[in-house]
Amino acid sequence: AGYTNDKTKVYSGNLPIVVFGDHTRIFKFVDFPFALGADGVKILVPKKEIDVNYYYYLRNLRILSAGYSRHYKFLKEKKIKFPPLPTQKAIVSILEKAEKAKEWRKKADDLTKDFLKSVFLEMFYGGKYNEVELKEICDTRSGGTPSRSRKEYWDNGTIPWLGSTVCKDRYVNESKQFITKNGLNNSSARIFKKGTILVALVGATIGKTAYLNFEATTNQNIAGIFPKENVDLNSEYLFYAMQNLYPKFISLSSSTFKMANLTFVRNLKIPLPPIPLQNKFTLIVKEVEKLKEKQKKSREEIDNLFNALMQKAFKGELIV
Repeated sequence: AGYTNDKTKVYSGNLPIVVFGDHTRIFKFVDFPFALGADGVKILVPKKEIDVNYYYYLRNLRILSAGYSRHYKFLKEKKIKFPPLPTQKAIVSILEKAEKAKEWRKKADDLTKDFLKSVFLEMFYGGKYNEVELKEICDTRSGGTPSRSRKEYWDNGTIPWLGSTVCKDRYVNESKQFITKNGLNNSSARIFKKGTILVALVGATIGKTAYLNFEATTNQNIAGIFPKENVDLNSEYLFYAMQNLYPKFISLSSSTFKMANLTFVRNLKIPLPPIPLQNKFTLIVKEVEKLKEKQKKSREEIDNLFNALMQKAFKGELIV
């Protein structure tokens, strides 16, 4: 998307319309003057007997992915039932209400996430406690990747191995990749214990964190951070403290490809309040996590309802 001053390229047809990305398979509802850019954009103008808002729900159709090839050829083959116009409008009203429920659910989820951050800042920041460098209270190490060309390092592996894509400021409960003991012993990979805080060091996920809920190894683009022995530091507290350091990582460079090293991480500072306060925050986290689990189930139920309504609508089975 962008802008142009060339008025000859402005779409002259009626609005609103639906546009389809021939490469991306993305549908967009357009109700404002626009200029048609790349030839990979298809304009879909519904017939008079079809409500454009009903037509826009085509975006929920499953279209086979052909990579960066053209996809309109697949869309053209789709067969969809269009009921009478009054019925279409009634169906749109039902689907819009279901979609609104999805939006409300997401806003509630976002509020829950923001709540913990607000509580953390209120309890521990604002000069209430001395800040200490991570190297004084934590051990920080990086992982490694066994050679992909050596099958014996990967085939039938049983040791969990994680990439930086898991760093989404969330708890990590499982791994999709595994290495062998041979791969572990012949690389810089190391096993991080449960409760280790992971932070991405490079690329799009730089500064994002994860809480490791099981023993695992990681690649070299992740730093594993865990409290030193005999230091009063709660791992859950450390997890949220690291999330608040995200701006430090983002400000590392103006380059689009950012990179941090272990020295940078070890020199970062966090407040170190008394352990009873850290534990109190952990109890709050556990209660919020219970709430988030309930929210997840509610979100799944709403998504299932919306998908069921969509299927019935385009099969002509939604009675209004």
